[in-house]
Amino acid sequence: MNDSKPKTPNPPFKENENDVESTTNEQDSLDAARYVATAVLQQGLDFCKNTLGDEEQLIYHSKLLPGSTIGKHLRHARDHFHLLVHALSQPPPYVLSYDTRTRDTPMERSLQAAIESLQTSIDELNAIFSPEVAAASGSLEHGGRPKLTNDTPITLHAVTPFPQILQTSLGRELWFVALHAIHHYAVVRMLAGELKLDVDETFGVAPSTLQYRAGEAPAIPEKAKI
Repeated sequence: MNDSKPKTPNPPFKENENDVESTTNEQDSLDAARYVATAVLQQGLDFCKNTLGDEEQLIYHSKLLPGSTIGKHLRHARDHFHLLVHALSQPPPYVLSYDTRTRDTPMERSLQAAIESLQTSIDELNAIFSPEVAAASGSLEHGGRPKLTNDTPITLHAVTPFPQILQTSLGRELWFVALHAIHHYAVVRMLAGELKLDVDETFGVAPSTLQYRAGEAPAIPEKAKI
């Protein structure tokens, strides 16, 4: 009788160091995109809490851009985050459209509603990636959701004005909604200037511009300054 322990079977293939590095880099990239998206939402929230003082500033109509208000631009920027999270909340395959927005919402006119809406979007974004949500979705075999990765496929429906159906990825769309919001924050910054409001120097400024101004790659900040 042979009392020796059974040998552990060899894996069917040798682990490729490049594959491991690729997986790690992919996760790092997704984490970075999530961080930036959350930080951008936090910038909008901080702006509402610390810069705006009342509803009159939120609904002020720009003299330079007729029809534009701070509330409208904040709502529009926040909508894209909400629509992306909503798409990811559905069973795959994921289908996304940024053209199904709701206009004239309370956050355009109410400072408290704007604060609550932006905070809700931050919570939604964090929740969609939380381990609890992943566990609750169950296994793929039982109708659950597969793990979200940088390359998770998304089908984007867009009007350009011609209807388009494009293939994209979660990582790409996280970066898009963040950079899209920053560009609208730039308009918000201009409107705040018309109102003589003191705005944080990083608000509405693209990360690449901040990096250029600093002359080096900026470190990840502790607060929502990107």
